[in-house]
Amino acid sequence: MYDVVVVGAGVMGSATAYWLSRAGKRVALLEQFSPAHVRASSADESRTIRYQYRGQAAYTRMVAGAVELWKEFDRQSGTDFYRETGTLTLQTRPDFEPLLDGYQGLCDLGYQPRWLDANDVRREFPQFANVDSGYIMEGVGGYIAAGPATRALADAAAEQGADVFTGAEVVELSESGGRVTSVATAGGRAFEGEAFVITAGPWTARLLPNLPVRVQPTAARLHYLKPGDPAAYEYPRLTPFSVMDTQFYGFPVHWRGCVKVADDMIGEPFDPDRDREHEDPVALAKLRDFLARHLPGLRDAEIVYSKTCTYSMTPDSDFIIDRVPNLDNALVAAGFSGHGFKFGILIGQIMADLATRGATSWDLDRFRLSRETSAVSQHW
Repeated sequence: MYDVVVVGAGVMGSATAYWLSRAGKRVALLEQFSPAHVRASSADESRTIRYQYRGQAAYTRMVAGAVELWKEFDRQSGTDFYRETGTLTLQTRPDFEPLLDGYQGLCDLGYQPRWLDANDVRREFPQFANVDSGYIMEGVGGYIAAGPATRALADAAAEQGADVFTGAEVVELSESGGRVTSVATAGGRAFEGEAFVITAGPWTARLLPNLPVRVQPTAARLHYLKPGDPAAYEYPRLTPFSVMDTQFYGFPVHWRGCVKVADDMIGEPFDPDRDREHEDPVALAKLRDFLARHLPGLRDAEIVYSKTCTYSMTPDSDFIIDRVPNLDNALVAAGFSGHGFKFGILIGQIMADLATRGATSWDLDRFRLSRETSAVSQHW
């Protein structure tokens, strides 16, 4: 019997358990594999923390709130998961509307992105070719060590008294006497709680198949490349970047001396139990074409590691944060659509507040299951 049972130890679930245990609650964190396992959306070594959201001020404010919590977590734990390097946003053709909307939205909120024309880009970031213009956020945003940060949150929750169960696949949720009971495969144990928080990532639809907003796992591909001239791709000569109209983004040298370059294009539906580290010649050819056009110094770089990253997409790319229909004391946080990791520590705080107080100071209307969703994703 627990105050709160959290299902799924990705960044959202691990952060939820962290905040609950920090508040002295009796918490069980159930994970079918282990925190930040290779199949998880919260795995890997890096996630961008960017403030631009095409003028969507609500998201930018949430990013700012999450950054303060990540900084606090680093201070308390003596870690440096969050790297405040700034971010670079580029376009290969003029007047790409999403980029312009993001730039103007940041200006409207009082940030000071610096506009770069083609000459500025060539002078300050000579790694890039065939780029028209863009902007840089200096000293605002950067990237975070995703897998290590997720594991640290789960470990911190355990240190504060949470019970963390790995190898515990939740196969059923039912309500009885005002409590949701979860049946886990690990020894057939049943876990009861005053409240449940479901943060199952790409497995959400299996556990909660009747949600009124669909959560569809899709595939995106990431690559780690070993540059011939590592110094040219280290921070501050390179920051986390996005070439928005190509859908590619990347990071300066970090993990094992590699640059990370990834494709943000929403891919085909993907079975979350499928192998992530399979070869993908189509994705590789697409990467090589991007590099040849826009990062020619990496065109022939050795690819040290590639894998599929799973996006849990909603139709409109907005999150789901709400109560589970027909399970009065169960909450769900899902559908983070490839842009959610940076919010993880904040989402965890929100879910902890909802589970214990039934309220949060953040406006969650756009994340309700009752919202009307567009047929086409507005992917950020």
